[in-house]
Amino acid sequence: MELNKSLSNKIWKEKELDYKLVEKLSQKKLIPNIFAKLLVGRGIDENNLEEFLNPNIALDIPNPFELKDMQKGVYRCINALKNNEKIGIIADYDVDGSTSASILFKFLNNFTSNIVCKIPNRLSEGYGPNLRLMNEMMAENVKLLFTLDCGTSAFNTIDHSDYKNIEVIVIDHHLSEYKLPKVYSIINPNRFDENNEFRDFAAVGVTFLFLMALRKEIRNLKLFPKINEPNLMSYLDLVALGTICDIVNIKNYNRSLVKKGLDLIIKRRNKSITSIIDNSKISSTPNSRDIGFIVGPQINAASRIDDSTLASKLLISNDENEIDMISRKLFLINEKRKLIEENIFQEAVNQIENQRDNKFFIVYKSNWHQGVLGIVASKIVSLYNKPTFVLSFNNNIGTCSGRSINQIDIGSIVLELKNNNIIEDGGGHKMAVGLRINKSKLNSFRKFLENKFSNYKKNLFEKILYYDSQLSVNQINNEFLTMLDKMEPYGKGNEEPQFLIKDILIDHIKVLKNKHILVFFKNDLGVNIRGISFNSHNTVVGEYISKYNQYKFDFLCTIQRDNFSNNDIPQIQIRDVKLIN
Repeated sequence: MELNKSLSNKIWKEKELDYKLVEKLSQKKLIPNIFAKLLVGRGIDENNLEEFLNPNIALDIPNPFELKDMQKGVYRCINALKNNEKIGIIADYDVDGSTSASILFKFLNNFTSNIVCKIPNRLSEGYGPNLRLMNEMMAENVKLLFTLDCGTSAFNTIDHSDYKNIEVIVIDHHLSEYKLPKVYSIINPNRFDENNEFRDFAAVGVTFLFLMALRKEIRNLKLFPKINEPNLMSYLDLVALGTICDIVNIKNYNRSLVKKGLDLIIKRRNKSITSIIDNSKISSTPNSRDIGFIVGPQINAASRIDDSTLASKLLISNDENEIDMISRKLFLINEKRKLIEENIFQEAVNQIENQRDNKFFIVYKSNWHQGVLGIVASKIVSLYNKPTFVLSFNNNIGTCSGRSINQIDIGSIVLELKNNNIIEDGGGHKMAVGLRINKSKLNSFRKFLENKFSNYKKNLFEKILYYDSQLSVNQINNEFLTMLDKMEPYGKGNEEPQFLIKDILIDHIKVLKNKHILVFFKNDLGVNIRGISFNSHNTVVGEYISKYNQYKFDFLCTIQRDNFSNNDIPQIQIRDVKLIN
């Protein structure tokens, strides 16, 4: 372990801030300096403080008609409803796609029952619309097709001449190429020819904008007078779920959507979401962490190792028995997914022992489950801060998921691999890629990467953890918790604040479930405080914490409510540890 590094071999640095701005915000708004520091670190100043603390959905949501093809798409949908045309939906199998399908289906179902929803098989077909689904839509006489969270790059599929009788509306948020499929309407804030401020919407957010526009035109045209107008606000729990789980920026309009949606989740309005929460035994008030780390993975698990259609079925259904059955099944599938993932992760880490000095890792084996390769790659990158490629071979053809660090664009590397005929197929973006490779090309693959990575200096791969502020143990109290509550909901762009607490003397510890370690210490007034270090038993961190009477510690941590006891008190969640001799 190097000097100045933590027990997990990481460097800690305080975020750099303009302290004049901190003082100004603190004085002008009469808020504690530490609160001002957290806000300034997230781009908040006196001009947008009120908007951040009290988001107003009516003010923050943009005019949907500012998006290209919105008006066109809305009128085409109205014609389909008026003429009772068969409407099809093809959605992605992840949480964003499933929630998009759910809110569109639920809304349209107020006006027609002539709707069909289909999901591609993640393992055998991959992402996006495919010929099987298009053929099924044609056979079922679908006249208007929506593709949700997919379709922007579905060339020669949704615009194939065989399907010219199906008009397609794409609702998506993925970056487009400098061309688009030749379809009726493409509503996507990230299409190449768009010029707007709405690029952070998840697909479910764009779908919600479409429903806002559609409802407005139905209202203006005084259509369907005998049908009660759907309440769009009732869909915001699903919008929040998809937005959180797709890891888009939780700022501005997304913060408004998520905050309002979490209120509905807490009120248990959606039976499907509530069922997953209850199965997960979330006993405290659900927050964005619970949605992102507990609820979302269960919905995603279906497509990873089982039936890709289960997620959308669950979120569309109003049948309590069906909801109960599918949500229980998802819980069990996710438990199975965790076991599969952990076994592959351990096997992969064992392979890395021989590559520790490399600037990237390649790990592989025959018949590793393809549905979890990306998660395993992400976990390895998180552990070692080096780009990682995880391959599973079947009959000499390898399926690979790659994940990277901020400074290295592996998306462009995969394009080069493709152009050099080293891989069969592949694509992705800067941080995440997928590819297929023949086992005979594995050595060429490795050598190509060695050549590409040779220019990168070793210090690029040092793992740096940034924290918001140093904190005294005496500041950890209920008043501080109330202040932190105002920062929620957390997510990308508004990450949970991290703190450095120095010179901790641990009184005693307790091991939970042979996995986690509870630590107990006191502040200067003798008030008991406790912290938890998850999954640290039988690790380097756990080994040193167990010798607590020999050391002082610095903790890098977050501060949360203690949800494991009946006391509404603060608890620190330890993220990393340094020894103080």
